[in-house]
Amino acid sequence: MINLKKVLFIMMVFFSNFALANYTIYEGTIGKNKVELYFDAFYDNDINIIYLNNDSFEPKQLDNIHNAQIEDGLVFNVPKTNFGEDIIDTIVIKNIDFNKDRSIILNQNLEGYSKKYGDFKLVRKFDYEFTYNDDNNLKLKNNIEFENEEIIQRESTKDYYFKTLVSKKKGEFLKVVGINVYRKKDGSLLQTINDLKDFGFLSFISINTNRDANFDGRDNDFYISKSKESINDSNVIDAYFSYDEKQNKFVYLNLTGRFITFDSDKKTAKKEKICPIKTAMTRATITDLYEYSDDKKYTLTNSKCELIKYSENGEKILLSRACNKKEKLFCQKASELLIDEYAD
Repeated sequence: MINLKKVLFIMMVFFSNFALANYTIYEGTIGKNKVELYFDAFYDNDINIIYLNNDSFEPKQLDNIHNAQIEDGLVFNVPKTNFGEDIIDTIVIKNIDFNKDRSIILNQNLEGYSKKYGDFKLVRKFDYEFTYNDDNNLKLKNNIEFENEEIIQRESTKDYYFKTLVSKKKGEFLKVVGINVYRKKDGSLLQTINDLKDFGFLSFISINTNRDANFDGRDNDFYISKSKESINDSNVIDAYFSYDEKQNKFVYLNLTGRFITFDSDKKTAKKEKICPIKTAMTRATITDLYEYSDDKKYTLTNSKCELIKYSENGEKILLSRACNKKEKLFCQKASELLIDEYAD
């Protein structure tokens, strides 16, 4: 299973001085169904594939069956739903190759067979390969440029699925610049959300759907995560969107942050911004309370800033008081993506 820590901050293998990360898209047909396979693959024990076909338009992460491999190739189960126990097909991919260090080699064509539909051949539509050195620093392909390449997202709502639009300029890192929202009922495009700024590439997990941000219980909300280029689990902030029936589109809820909790009874959201002041043990915390309003957006109703100084082991509070003007201003201006770096 993909996790945020692994997406861009990869543990180095023991066999070589660098690791290869392949992001590859294949298209074609399996049986009578049009199929897209999205690879996030590094080594033989770390192959993540999202499967989409025009039979259900339900993105699914394939199960590698505990890295099962037979003489013909690698075996993957196709679940009915993400990580579900019901299996609707089993496919064998025959022509995936590996280097001596077991890093993956993906070919122009992807050949295999389906237990349900028989032989298939898919054609590579897109690929991009990262290289990481011993210091976990990215070696970019500086001469590569592309715009608005669609990358499927693993999570979807009841009625919609998502593809992030990823672009790259020469010498720069990949960035998510937009989102295409598709209807599950027929695969048609509902809307394009443009002009996203400073959203780093997070593979198949830029978008998550596990929060009911507008409290309607209809499972048609999502949030998109923003990160630094080399991330860890904490340096991620989320921007929230919900489907608006009257406008027939997803709308931004005026809510973005790193630590957000929801109260469904009060229809409020509490956002905390924690800022180290010179050391990690002295922190200013701004707590903002937002209320979900009738115009289907969040409105800030209360804000306070508190300074807390902890003991070196973090177990005791040595000081607690309201922030002074300078401390509050520092925390307000601090970037939540870089906030952990402010402590000496």
